[in-house]
Amino acid sequence: MYVADQMYTEMKDLEARIAQLEVRDAASVAEYFRLYTLLIYNYKWLGSLYDIYDGNAFILRGNGAKLNGAAEMVRDTTELLSAFPDLVLSMADIFAVPCDKGYKLYRRFYLDGTNLGYSRYGAPTGKALEGKKAICQGMATLEQRDGQWMITYEYLMYADEWMRQVCTPDRT
Repeated sequence: MYVADQMYTEMKDLEARIAQLEVRDAASVAEYFRLYTLLIYNYKWLGSLYDIYDGNAFILRGNGAKLNGAAEMVRDTTELLSAFPDLVLSMADIFAVPCDKGYKLYRRFYLDGTNLGYSRYGAPTGKALEGKKAICQGMATLEQRDGQWMITYEYLMYADEWMRQVCTPDRT
């Protein structure tokens, strides 16, 4: 079996698990977002960002960047995946707790990948993120929109300084 066929099979399995999941409590909400996060980052299924981010979501990045809506999150994630086309996300922790609007969701994950594509810092360097050096975490507010749980607000921190170092050529 070709690698692409294997990845397609795995991706379709994740999609099926998401579709079959009965989202009814904090644990199932966390599982729903865990599966979507893996689908988006590990299988580059960027359109799924529209499934979990409200069109008017406000995303505040740790580096001060402010993203408005799912479309800007797609652009931001596309830039990341373009710089690291072999990126793999490993979920370290995820949980949801009820709040007045719906749920608060916490995610902590690591990114592995090699800078094989152009980034805002220039040409590919071939340097690796090295997993635990690339810790990321976020806290989001989830609300129901048309019967589906969506991120309406998120504070998301990537390991921006480490990513900058990985994407910056060594000076010789």
